[in-house]
Amino acid sequence: MKKILSILSSTFILSLFMLSSVNAQVEDVHLQEAIRQTEAVVLAVDVKTMTQLAQEAERYAVEVKSTHPEDKHLQEEGLKHLNDVIKESRAGEAAAARKAAIVALSKFNQIESK
Repeated sequence: MKKILSILSSTFILSLFMLSSVNAQVEDVHLQEAIRQTEAVVLAVDVKTMTQLAQEAERYAVEVKSTHPEDKHLQEEGLKHLNDVIKESRAGEAAAARKAAIVALSKFNQIESK
């Protein structure tokens, strides 16, 4: 009986470590995707594409915000600049949208480098 409990206990602890590892990988996926989409905004040639890509980046960035509370300030700044990208691209201001995307990308890269 003790052996069974020991095995179950060890299995449970191992499962917890694996789940925390998977959770960390999911967090990284959201951050990587936010970065990838924001990079695509910088390279986009038309404002419609910029808007679509920025909206997609924003969805991932919101997830990063909920999973990286220690970087809340950087996340909020990145999200603010993504919102600026959406606003500027909808107004037809590609240069201003691109500039905001570069700043947002910088914020997300700072989170990644920590």
